[in-house]
Amino acid sequence: MKVNRNVNKYIKDCKHFFPFLSKNEKIFLKRLKTNIIENTDSDNITYDDLCNEFGYPSDIIISYFEDQDANYLIKQSRIKNILKKAIIICTVAILICCLWRGILIYKSYRDSENSKVKYIEYTIEEEN
Repeated sequence: MKVNRNVNKYIKDCKHFFPFLSKNEKIFLKRLKTNIIENTDSDNITYDDLCNEFGYPSDIIISYFEDQDANYLIKQSRIKNILKKAIIICTVAILICCLWRGILIYKSYRDSENSKVKYIEYTIEEEN
């Protein structure tokens, strides 16, 4: 079944309001999409009609969070925060390693440049 692009845009906008997308949020979005398709003529509906009938995406997400358990939301926020910090730490560590490797390569280049023979002096002596 082909879905109207306005319905897809509406679901996409709802998805963008979630600070995290876990299994429960994905199930909620699937149910919302199914509900929209079943209860409306999805071929001829506009985005504004969806907002008037189901509410604006921000309102839907606010009502979703009001219905959720506070412990679940705190847990999901902590997981996202930990992942964000881990990614930042890994990125900084990789940058430091690359910088250190670059410094070592540059030092090696400078050492090899200093060890090159820049001129050769020949001395010719006569034998008696």
